[in-house]
Amino acid sequence: MNPDSNQLIFDQPDDHQYLVNKRTFTDEELFEAEYSQIYDKLWLYVGHETEIPKPGDFVTRTIARRPLLLVRGSDGHVQVYLNTCTHNGSLVCREPAGNRDFFPCAYHGWVFDRDGELKEVPGESAFGPQFSKSANGLPTPPSQASYQGFVFISFAERGDLPDYLAGAKEYLDILSASSTDGMKVMPGTHIYGTSANWKMLPVNVIDGNHFLPTHVTYLQYLQERGSEMKHPIRDFHESVLGNGHTVFEYEAPWGRPQGKPDASWSDEVNAQVEARREELIERLGPELGDRIARKNRNLVIFPNLIINDIMGVTIRLAEPVSAGYMDVTAWQIAPTDDPPELAQVRNEQFLTFLGPGGFATPDDIEGMEASQRGFATYREVPWANYSKGIAAEIAGGLTNPGESDFMTRAFFNAWQGYLGITNFSELP
Repeated sequence: MNPDSNQLIFDQPDDHQYLVNKRTFTDEELFEAEYSQIYDKLWLYVGHETEIPKPGDFVTRTIARRPLLLVRGSDGHVQVYLNTCTHNGSLVCREPAGNRDFFPCAYHGWVFDRDGELKEVPGESAFGPQFSKSANGLPTPPSQASYQGFVFISFAERGDLPDYLAGAKEYLDILSASSTDGMKVMPGTHIYGTSANWKMLPVNVIDGNHFLPTHVTYLQYLQERGSEMKHPIRDFHESVLGNGHTVFEYEAPWGRPQGKPDASWSDEVNAQVEARREELIERLGPELGDRIARKNRNLVIFPNLIINDIMGVTIRLAEPVSAGYMDVTAWQIAPTDDPPELAQVRNEQFLTFLGPGGFATPDDIEGMEASQRGFATYREVPWANYSKGIAAEIAGGLTNPGESDFMTRAFFNAWQGYLGITNFSELP
């Protein structure tokens, strides 16, 4: 059977073929369908509770094209509000972060407190006797919930966050267990735009094929600094976690501040790293303790949350802007109880590979943007080929890193399932 260029995906495992139409990365009508069927209905990551530790602390975010306000209230509870005045719709907060008792709308002077209540209305009596301040507080998304400090919202009525997270819960649990004092998002935010479709970012993160050719400069850097390089990637395992979530886990040549020393670090820092490893094993047992200390994890929680727990730990949030553009926001999350010397090494590790000017992020951005430019050929060359590894899967064999598109196929299968269509002709 030959693929029809009207199809989103051509999946013929018996012929070892899995093709994704390049038009799925460029078509604006499909992009709007993604918003209505995915971003308007699923759970979406907003932020982490440790970003706002004190009552009145807040951050503002744009999620699924809506302005949001994440605030810690007077009772210490974290709440998400729609950042819009209930009078004329203006933003009630225009700052990215801070601490406030009150949020005054600069347009007409309505004032809301940190608990979302409307406190002041200039000329209130002119609205008539039926007007009620209590009925005009800051609105909230239809659904919000948190898991291990990770705050999610949905623009649909949902109450199933733990079920939705499915197997991804294990990996949020692992991250949260990394320190007895807990994990916290560190000060500083990376914000950058990428001229690529939003699906390219999670696909890049779970794609083991690009690491060696794309990040060769980082591997050279590791060798020059003295890291062990005999087996670059080992003990590799990839998993489909349900509902579009995916992860791969592996040991790599670089050290991990979580518990794997590195020859390029000082004796003092390596002693602190080894002490963290010993504490993990004593507290969690040899299997889980060693796993947290030694192994790296690339986790995608569909559709907008990415966590790389590697030589540093980064949280990234993807916000689709158009079919060919997305905004990316990133933070570092680290143990609250890091000694200063270890915290400095952890920050250096995070920035060196994962920062916007590091070894990896510019490489990945260029790869995604080059692909996006190439997708303009969808009329002449319709298909992106994600068939790698199908033969081994059918035979029941395991693949090594760089030998399979297994998780990319899982991502697109979930994506098409949420869309509920198989052909472009089915678009509204």
